[in-house]
Amino acid sequence: MRMKATTYLYATVSALILSGCAASTTGVTPSQNSNLQAVSPSGTTEAEKGAMQRALDNWLKEEWTPMTTSTVKTTKSPDGKVVTTTAAVAEPADETSFTLQKYADKWKMYHENEAKMKEGKPKDASNVDYLDRMPVIGK
Repeated sequence: MRMKATTYLYATVSALILSGCAASTTGVTPSQNSNLQAVSPSGTTEAEKGAMQRALDNWLKEEWTPMTTSTVKTTKSPDGKVVTTTAAVAEPADETSFTLQKYADKWKMYHENEAKMKEGKPKDASNVDYLDRMPVIGK
């Protein structure tokens, strides 16, 4: 008899708890669920991008796209200055699916153009140079 009473009590308490959790959201889609909207509003995802997403979008727009859709040529003027010029290359309309090889080709073009743009300019000091100049750690 005691076993039946405890089982009945546990079943009743479980049913009350489970029915209380879903009471405000039965039949409501996630976008209309007030509890979910209080925690994570769905309308702000596109309007408020995070810092990493904004940085990636800016890099894609300002560096990746121009460097992969143009060729960079460096020339030296008679007075010794290095002049870099870019010429836009029209990409053919390609209706085939995206492959990893296309990405690798664009990555190669990006690095080649980046190297041409930096040609003749002073290089940034690397961390190895900084460590070598330190009194205790360096050479």
